[in-house]
Amino acid sequence: MEFPNENDFLEAFGIEPVEVDQNLALCRYKVKSRNSDLELDCSFSAVMGSFQVVLKFAMQELAIISSENVKSIEIVRESSEAGVRVVFDICDSISEARVMFEPDLSCRWWTLRKT
Repeated sequence: MEFPNENDFLEAFGIEPVEVDQNLALCRYKVKSRNSDLELDCSFSAVMGSFQVVLKFAMQELAIISSENVKSIEIVRESSEAGVRVVFDICDSISEARVMFEPDLSCRWWTLRKT
């Protein structure tokens, strides 16, 4: 599993993890929206090959999404957006998540059957 380290996140987004577990190679980050009460909590573990996102609005959980079989996590910067792209290796499927931190928080996640 390829994934960014703590320094990559600090350099790209100016954020530090709120939780680190060396045994699980786990990092957890919380990001708050500049424009609303939206908060995004994302974590990933290299040992478990997993990625999780919790999206909250005014402390209420709106969505909890989690998957194993992470192939890679990469930092992306495209025009006016910045965040992470997560690719999953799920048999006979193409699965990807895009979690954006800038300019505002968003999460897009899909799984499509290969033809």
